[in-house]
Amino acid sequence: MAVHNLFRLTPSLFRSARLSRKDVAHLQELGVRKVISFRAFHSDRRILAGSGIATLRIPINTWNIRDRDMLAALRVLRHAERDGPILVHCQHGADRTGLVCALYRIVYQDWTREAALDELLNGGFGFHAIWQNIRRYLTEVDIDRLRRELGKHP
Repeated sequence: MAVHNLFRLTPSLFRSARLSRKDVAHLQELGVRKVISFRAFHSDRRILAGSGIATLRIPINTWNIRDRDMLAALRVLRHAERDGPILVHCQHGADRTGLVCALYRIVYQDWTREAALDELLNGGFGFHAIWQNIRRYLTEVDIDRLRRELGKHP
């Protein structure tokens, strides 16, 4: 059985929904070296124990998206090509994960905000319309400031 809502963004960056023990073998086949969870209350340590896959948790509150959380995620993903493959996920792999991936596309892949927003909303990942604050954050965040904070000048 495949990992739920699994997609490859780059050769070294994957995204998905929450993981289960059944997913570990598939992650190993993909060569995933690190899993980053954006879930606030659930760790992947037990699921990935003994797999050789490192875990990191960057809790993101879906109701209260903060620049500092986005920056923390983007700092880790900056070196995905060097340190990867990396998989990022949240509960559904759609909303928090979608926002971080959209920002990754804009900051590191030079996508337009509009293209990243379109992928977030219409890319087939299952974005939930209830999270209009996520959509609003992506349309209003100061991308140049994020780039400066990340040391990637516009």
